[in-house]
Amino acid sequence: MATRSQTRKAPPRLAVRVATRLRQLLLRAADRMLPAHLALLEHTHGFATTHVLATMAELGVADHLAEGPQTAEQLAATIGCDPDALHRLLRAAAVSSVVRLDEHGRFHATRFSEVLRADHESGAADWCRYIGSAAQQSAWLDLTESVRTGRSAWRRVHGASMFEWFDAHPDEGRQFAAGLGGLTLAEIPAIVGGYPFPTTGTVCDLGGGNGVLLAGLLDARPDLRGVLVESPAVLDQARSYLRGRGLEHRVELVEGDLLGQVEAKADVYLLKWILHDWDDPTCVRLVRSVAATMPAGSRLVVVEGSQPRNTVDPRFSMIDLQMLVVAEQGRERSADELAALLAGGGLDPGVVRRSNTGLLLAEATKRG
Repeated sequence: MATRSQTRKAPPRLAVRVATRLRQLLLRAADRMLPAHLALLEHTHGFATTHVLATMAELGVADHLAEGPQTAEQLAATIGCDPDALHRLLRAAAVSSVVRLDEHGRFHATRFSEVLRADHESGAADWCRYIGSAAQQSAWLDLTESVRTGRSAWRRVHGASMFEWFDAHPDEGRQFAAGLGGLTLAEIPAIVGGYPFPTTGTVCDLGGGNGVLLAGLLDARPDLRGVLVESPAVLDQARSYLRGRGLEHRVELVEGDLLGQVEAKADVYLLKWILHDWDDPTCVRLVRSVAATMPAGSRLVVVEGSQPRNTVDPRFSMIDLQMLVVAEQGRERSADELAALLAGGGLDPGVVRRSNTGLLLAEATKRG
């Protein structure tokens, strides 16, 4: 995967909030220009866009369009598709500006197709394939039962947790990890700028995947060292990633189970997008496991989405529903709810900061 510097400057929080709010208002205004039933029916086709993107990613359309405008016939000869069906797919994609269709029947790349390329750092192609997968979609088909029972659709439909499913279906697990890594990559400037990370010492990322966030922190703090705690299979991928970033010598790779035993010494510990996968009792058990390895006076920083109960958030309200469907009774939480979990795990909750992209950075300290 192509890589770029992870230490881009984050835009001001106010600018992000204004842009997000303006987008909401424009989308609502567009809906109000239609009769209510027509606007509502249009929203029902959201699932179709998911499958359009997943199919484009699976076929590698964006990679071929990067070479220049092409007709569906030209593309079909290269990727092995029915020309008419491919034209219809891409014409539908053009509705959302994923590609552009000209009067000569040629399809052009756009800024959206650019990020759908297989080698793009965002991992968007892998994420689209994961979200459009049969496993993901069949879980969402059981949303009604999850609302009735409050229980995970994924386990009910597949007979296993999502992570157990990934163990048995490693290609889907890789797509998930790549897509999540891309999302993390986009958040790095906001996270680095949203918390006073030390300039020296050691930061430990718990369940940090390939080490994308840790690499971003080490780029921003040249005298900092890192520890990455993950499963053996993920550590193998992380070793390769960190070597490619020239950071392998600054990171200790540690095998660990966040719901079992963790052995890692650091000054600051990170849990990013981990707690939202689990119910409250499991989160408390996880925090206790982390607290057991923390030296006195060290800090844990939990990075999660912000979702107060009676607040509609254009990003985290939908992610919260995703957690209901796929996670083990996981959810997005408010700052107070995160603080309660940290206290329940034996740590002293401290300042809760908010990144310019709306993430909460909740701090807690190990008692002396």
